[in-house]
Amino acid sequence: MVKILIVEDSRSQSGMIVNEVRSRGNLIPVLAESFSQAKELLEANPETFFAALLDINLPDAPHGEIVDLVMEHGIASIVFTGEFSDELRERMLAKRVVDYVIKENASSIVHVVSQVERLIRNQGIKVLVVDDSRSARKMIVAMLKIHKFQTVEAENGVMAMEVLAQNPDVLLVITDYNMPHMDGFELTRKIRRLYTKNQIAIIGLSSHGNNLLSARFLKRGANDFITKPCLTEEFFVRVTQNIEIIEYIHALKDAAIKDFLTGLPNRRHFMDVGEKWHAHAVNATITLIAGTMDIDFFKKVNDTYGHEAGDTVLKKVSALIKPLVDGTDLVARVGGEEFSVLLVNKSSETAYAWFEQLRTRIQAMEIPYNDHVLRVTISIGVCQTPGESLAEMLDIADKRLYDAKRSGRNRVSVAN
Repeated sequence: MVKILIVEDSRSQSGMIVNEVRSRGNLIPVLAESFSQAKELLEANPETFFAALLDINLPDAPHGEIVDLVMEHGIASIVFTGEFSDELRERMLAKRVVDYVIKENASSIVHVVSQVERLIRNQGIKVLVVDDSRSARKMIVAMLKIHKFQTVEAENGVMAMEVLAQNPDVLLVITDYNMPHMDGFELTRKIRRLYTKNQIAIIGLSSHGNNLLSARFLKRGANDFITKPCLTEEFFVRVTQNIEIIEYIHALKDAAIKDFLTGLPNRRHFMDVGEKWHAHAVNATITLIAGTMDIDFFKKVNDTYGHEAGDTVLKKVSALIKPLVDGTDLVARVGGEEFSVLLVNKSSETAYAWFEQLRTRIQAMEIPYNDHVLRVTISIGVCQTPGESLAEMLDIADKRLYDAKRSGRNRVSVAN
């Protein structure tokens, strides 16, 4: 949970902001109605707050003094104001606030809280800044850090490719055009040989901007182009838009391969990946053990407590399974209460111990639901030989699962 400081003297405004912050689920609003209250909170808890939403016209600080106070504590600040002027804009940006938002209507409140969530996500996003001018690089890096981005730097295209190789998690490259050794065009072309636009976004920069330069950048694979110098607001709108496009694409891909309820891979993904692994197992480059698992008497949970209770059970069981699966294995929800798993390069003894550990942990798990504590068990069927196909492996595991059910449930049945 992330604490957000809200400084607002209007009860109606503060009430709407607090409610919007609470509605996001992972944010905790802490309200101060004056400069003095905010000062007390900050002095008592200087490292408590991730970000602050600030009204700059307070009864005991009418000239924006609250911004200086909060910024002294290194807290990312978004100014929420009913006034706007060029002078105010320049003054706020000079203080290195994240943004200023005009109080217009309820959508303004939604926007300002969404900006806080964007800042939280930015902490996990790495941006590579490429420019032969050290001062230009430092200026861009400083701007990005206001918005909580991780940053790495390179002074030309050759170094940029080396930095990319060392930082495969870079999501955005911001590159100048005119650089020695390898210019921005060539760098963009080389990056596109390795990464698609869905993997890494590229924004070209130049102080000699014109339509032709922009077009040449875009034709070489850049996502966007900015002419230097640019407005701070334009810079961050373009950066955010390019990052969010990649995030949306990743979300769509996740939705296609993941079960919406549990977050585990779905049957389609399991079969696609499993078929490739099975081919390796047939060629003896890996060993493969398949298991099918079914929650016992799951229908009784739904009938007794309702489908919401059943969903809770599925999510809890899935959350228990996830950390038991290492990077080489695969588990998926393939049906209502049914799961399938592939264990790679594990001996029969190790695999059996894995399934037994899973079974006993599920048996011992307590699942709170309203005023009840639900308990479930799981039956497991295992196939240890690759056979002719993945489908055959799963069919054998299914048969052992039915044997486990007939033998009393809550057990592991292994095919010889």
